[in-house]
Amino acid sequence: MKFKSKLGDVFLMIGTFLAIAISIALWIFIMTNDQRFDRINQSSRSSYTRQQTKSRNDKSLYDLYLPTSSYGFRNGQLYQLYDSKKNLPFEFSKELKKLTVKRIVTLPASENRYKKMLNNENYIQLAYPDEITFNLFTSVTEKKDNREFTRVFITDSNKTLYLGNDKTDRIYRLSIKGANFNRLRQYAQNAHSKTPVHFVRLEAGYTPFYSNKNKWKVYSYLINHQSDSYFVSRLLGTSGVSSRTNKKGRTTYSLNYYTHLQVPRSGNQNDHTYLYTHYEKETIPSTTSRLLDSIFYVHRVGLMEQDLRFFDANKNSVSYINYIEGSPVFLNDGDSQIYTTFSNESIMMNFNSTNFQIPIPFDGRTVTLESTDQLLHRLVNHGLEQSQISRIVVGFRVENDNSHDSLVNLIPTYYVKAYGGWKSADSWLKQDMSIYTNAQAKGGNN
Repeated sequence: MKFKSKLGDVFLMIGTFLAIAISIALWIFIMTNDQRFDRINQSSRSSYTRQQTKSRNDKSLYDLYLPTSSYGFRNGQLYQLYDSKKNLPFEFSKELKKLTVKRIVTLPASENRYKKMLNNENYIQLAYPDEITFNLFTSVTEKKDNREFTRVFITDSNKTLYLGNDKTDRIYRLSIKGANFNRLRQYAQNAHSKTPVHFVRLEAGYTPFYSNKNKWKVYSYLINHQSDSYFVSRLLGTSGVSSRTNKKGRTTYSLNYYTHLQVPRSGNQNDHTYLYTHYEKETIPSTTSRLLDSIFYVHRVGLMEQDLRFFDANKNSVSYINYIEGSPVFLNDGDSQIYTTFSNESIMMNFNSTNFQIPIPFDGRTVTLESTDQLLHRLVNHGLEQSQISRIVVGFRVENDNSHDSLVNLIPTYYVKAYGGWKSADSWLKQDMSIYTNAQAKGGNN
């Protein structure tokens, strides 16, 4: 009996030790995994101030402001490169944090020179979806520098880097130290996906056009939506709501006269859009400050940030969108995930509460899309002026799956930005274009 008792004590001790060891291992895994468990830190992020965000010490500055497209040449042909496991933009971001700029030389703006850069087979290109500034990353330049760029040219040297602005044809030559892009070059050489493209200049710069019709994969995701109370708590606080009003099915919560949150219409299963408004009299911030301030509001919302990327910016707005398998996910036909607008009177943030949580294994479904040249031809024939088209991208349309309430399919679709707004190509082809052309004519007469 004593032997059995001692044996039981030994097994109990071993079991306890294993349980403690597993708990410690899981805790370390959770706290060190900065992607899948990113939401654990969301509650602490709500306490950030805008000034802390502007310190640029936050990891998500480099995650949110990643290049979203990569390009390289093979035997004279330009390809869009993508590899989910060997991510070129992430590899560039890692080296960007180490990089120190010794000197910046601004080359005279020249369309011919810029086109030669775009067609230089020795360069790897990383493109941002819209302009960002030198001063966004202090590791690029310590001086107050609001010069803008959209494209990075990786040369065959770790001592020289080129930045380009698609809109102005301006090129900046940077003498650098501290960065090593050898691994990025290796990733580009062995990228899993290589899609042939050619660049066409549109209103916002050089857009990759797919030379042939291509098959694009359909992906599926399980999603969830946080409750209204979650966002009320994050954006207004747990004890500060002073009033609640209801108008046309929309409820608005108020912290005070200056801060409000309008939640989705009750009973509408497809409406997950919120509007946060904070009134304050300030001048519209500079480009760099808008980019940094918008990060502060992204944190405050508390959505999963793993796949969120900077997507679009105007003179008074900044938007972010989810990138899944290298392509942006559009909501409600042309909406981004978070859209922040700055004015002299207020800061407004429209956001959608959809969280893309768990990817479903690919089941083989594909969609064939026409070449971008064919699409442009159809749009122009329909009455959409090419001079008014800013960008064309292949993104995902979100479609509910009838087999499960929380399952959605991501359907590859062409999206077009024209006249300042995003819509799917199908929506533009159904649109009465006289509305836009008449408005443009009236504006010209004024």
